[in-house]
Amino acid sequence: MSRVIRYAVARALTEEQVQNRQVDFVISTEAVDRHKTVFRLSGWELDFYNNNNPIVLYMHSLYSDDPDLVIGTSVVRIEGNELVATLTFEDAENNPLAEKVFNKVKNGILRMASVSADVKEGHRGIEDQGEDSDIIYFTKQELIEWSICTAGSNPDALKRNAESLEEIKQNLLNDNPVQEDTEEVKYNSVANRAKLIDLKIKMSK
Repeated sequence: MSRVIRYAVARALTEEQVQNRQVDFVISTEAVDRHKTVFRLSGWELDFYNNNNPIVLYMHSLYSDDPDLVIGTSVVRIEGNELVATLTFEDAENNPLAEKVFNKVKNGILRMASVSADVKEGHRGIEDQGEDSDIIYFTKQELIEWSICTAGSNPDALKRNAESLEEIKQNLLNDNPVQEDTEEVKYNSVANRAKLIDLKIKMSK
């Protein structure tokens, strides 16, 4: 498995959402990014996240000892041709940082988030199936966590560090499909059970 980070973008807020301290983020689509990769919506594994630990962090602070960096919880779902997360921010009295981030989102200052996923399977495009042979298609990926962050990417919320991505792409272009690790090389924690490849890049418009 290879961990990737995809960037997400906030939807416009409604008055009801403001009252409920909620924001919708488009986490993923099937658009082709500039690195010529696609994440199939049907490949997203959401059960572990939704059922076990649906936290939302600020700036991927997963291992911080500051509990206020957990700014809320979310429910993630497929909605049409988009993967959407509805974030509910923690109450202001319990978490001043969550209140500050919420206000910045409401005011349009913070609009981006990034999503961490473990890529388990993928392949080079198969023309007989209507795919582009120049495109890499990721077909199985597990959502690990996502965070409000200060940088994002293209409108479809999808970019990765070119050097790290190239390692994945070359395997697939050489007809070596991405597959899950064997039990012998899996680790016990979220932090260690994947080859941690942080695929980040600054926002471009």
